Amino acid sequence: MSSPQFLATIYKIWMLRYVDVPEDVGLALAREYAAATKPANRSAKKALPKHIPVVATSNNRSTRTTLVPAGAGRYRLQVNATLRKAARADVGEIIGISLKIDLASRDLPVPPELEAALKSRPRLKKEFDRLTAAGRMQFLRWFSAKSPEVRKKRLPRALEVLTERALFRKPKPPKK
Repeated sequence: MSSPQFLATIYKIWMLRYVDVPEDVGLALAREYAAATKPANRSAKKALPKHIPVVATSNNRSTRTTLVPAGAGRYRLQVNATLRKAARADVGEIIGISLKIDLASRDLPVPPELEAALKSRPRLKKEFDRLTAAGRMQFLRWFSAKSPEVRKKRLPRALEVLTERALFRKPKPPKK
């Protein structure tokens, strides 16, 4: 599919600036994303996704972002500083945007220090793997300092957090 383009007014909720994605554009992107991520062996129709990863472009400046639900089957796009500056527009003004599905992985790499520590601690590795995608990203952003010394300093606390999560996890009820 070609990159759909549209004009939209920038709105503001608290500090968040956003545009409403036209219904036909949002629906087309939702279907394209659902088709691209649908397992090959599944023939049943998949419900439309709630969040759609996209590359948004305005005046030849791009940013990776996500379309989020706006209610009633519509989507909303956050207009971050990159897009706002590229469009030279702010709240109440009209911005031109093109959207393209972004299928590239958004996973952050696990630093070698953490990977080595988890390799020797299977219970903590399992707890790390249980983190949601957003939780894992937040955890890795905190842990992943540029300096190896800082990562080494943060490692004991990172392992402590995972240990606490494992210890305080509610046990699953037995199957009947």
